Amino acid sequence: MLSRSMDLVYANRSWSHPFTLPAQFKLFGLVDAIYNPQTTGELTGGGEACHLIDDLAASCGFKVTARQPRLYPSPSLIKKTRIAYGLGEDVVGNRLIVGINGGPTWRVREWEVSKWQKLINKIHSEYNAVIIQFGSNAGDASSEFDRLKGVHSVARLKGREGVALIAICDLIISIDSGPVHVAGTVGTPVIGLFGTTNPALRLPPDSLALGLVSDVPCLFCHHQMPHGHWFSGCPNDIVCMKKLDDQIVFEAVKSMLKQSNKRRVQECFATSD
Repeated sequence: MLSRSMDLVYANRSWSHPFTLPAQFKLFGLVDAIYNPQTTGELTGGGEACHLIDDLAASCGFKVTARQPRLYPSPSLIKKTRIAYGLGEDVVGNRLIVGINGGPTWRVREWEVSKWQKLINKIHSEYNAVIIQFGSNAGDASSEFDRLKGVHSVARLKGREGVALIAICDLIISIDSGPVHVAGTVGTPVIGLFGTTNPALRLPPDSLALGLVSDVPCLFCHHQMPHGHWFSGCPNDIVCMKKLDDQIVFEAVKSMLKQSNKRRVQECFATSD
């Protein structure tokens, strides 16, 4: 609905990989097409060699012409979401808004919580910023990511709310996960932290996006056939993420904020509902 490219999409809430709805499924003339997007890795067990957008499109039988899809959250949705999560303009003022996403996700894609905390502390020491923490945490301190200090947690967002909040951010810093892609669709600059996956095949194209990696010989093992990891761990103790230094990330943050002008979302998304 936010992309304004179709009338309506029905999501199969019971979907579970690798099970899919049959492509020939029809429903009283309401459903015109069934798409079961799967990456090459999901279909074959590894070996992805093209960008995620092209890979998913090909799995649905078509080639995309605009390689960077756009989403357009309305000003009213943005305002309502900001107020609902305590981020109204009267509260935030002119402070920078930085979004972070550390997971949880595949263990091999996560960055250590201690390094996230060091990065958060460095951002606060240099900038008058509100740091929004995205992620699927329960928010009850059951996860180590719930115990980060100096962040405004917005866990358990609905889809459209997440898009709206990412749209108001001046910068997103994230592991290889959903917020990286959403940032590209709404024009928010993004720094991605990568190890097992190749940022060249993941970062949003035609966007202000930077992928950071460490210097290890086993980088990008997810693109091997088969994978060089097992999602919850790897033979090399996830050294690709453990060697990624928080100071390197902070220097990238400073560089990206210099390139990114403070945006007013109402101007960028001045469209009616």
